[in-house]
Amino acid sequence: MGLTKHFFVINPTAGKVDVSVKLTEKIDNLFKMLKEEYRIYITKGKEDAKNYCKDICKKEEGNLRFYAVGGDGTLNEVVNGVKGHEKASVGVLPYGTGNDFIKNFDNKNFFDLKGQVLAEAEKVDLLRVKDTSCINICNIGFDAKVASNVNKFKKLPFINGGTAYTLALFYSLIQRMHQNFEICLDDMEVIKGKFLLSTFSNGLSYGGGYKAAPLAQINDGLMDVCIVKKVSRFNLVKLLGVYKKGEHLDNEEIRKYIIYKKCKRVTIKSNNKFCISVDGEIFEDNKLELSIEEEAINFLVPKVEEEIEIPSLSANNI
Repeated sequence: MGLTKHFFVINPTAGKVDVSVKLTEKIDNLFKMLKEEYRIYITKGKEDAKNYCKDICKKEEGNLRFYAVGGDGTLNEVVNGVKGHEKASVGVLPYGTGNDFIKNFDNKNFFDLKGQVLAEAEKVDLLRVKDTSCINICNIGFDAKVASNVNKFKKLPFINGGTAYTLALFYSLIQRMHQNFEICLDDMEVIKGKFLLSTFSNGLSYGGGYKAAPLAQINDGLMDVCIVKKVSRFNLVKLLGVYKKGEHLDNEEIRKYIIYKKCKRVTIKSNNKFCISVDGEIFEDNKLELSIEEEAINFLVPKVEEEIEIPSLSANNI
């Protein structure tokens, strides 16, 4: 099997508090017992995690295990840094404000540091989006626009995250909510119309728990496409409540607004630019192509607690 090396990539700004100091101590304590090689890297800004992982994969030999410490954005960067390296695996310690990808794994404790280090890797799919890969969900339309506006309001003085989201939501509601799209699935089926939002999913949920793709599987070689048709502002609140729970395919009143498909390739066009979110990273374009990348990454799924006791790593005591 060869030498295994562990790399903890910590984003100190991903969560509400910086966990790097306390987590570093716990990592040091664990590896005193395990006697394996490890390194801890604190990221310095956007793209740093990706570039660090890519550089390590070029220089190091053996089995390389990378642990993304942060949210889905940090995980996305680590994935894009190691993708294509067969001996590299990716795990996640979910200390970010958004950690939706791990919700694809029921009853697994991703905060268990020792469970992560002893984890076995599973092959999971990715989505190819332009020149990058997406491990969870790419979404366009109203919700991506809200996320974009949140980032803008956060830059204002005295505005915290919750206030920024509230302001962004109301601001988006008074703007144009819908846009004309042409969405082509597998170069065959074309869906045209004025839509509220659309998600293209590898994973089940996004946005802190909105279960957009209740039928999604991360290793089935398919992406789940959920298109929400034009809806009034009055019905939007009811729709979003059902949509968040992942019940929009079963609710007769809401189902009429939903188009749900599975495919391998999607092309999206619009006459005007639209907001696009890829694992939470926002940009704009008037055309987008996505395709499935089957079994593209080795993802570490935590084992259950083993015999050796280590200090608790619950989210509450860090």
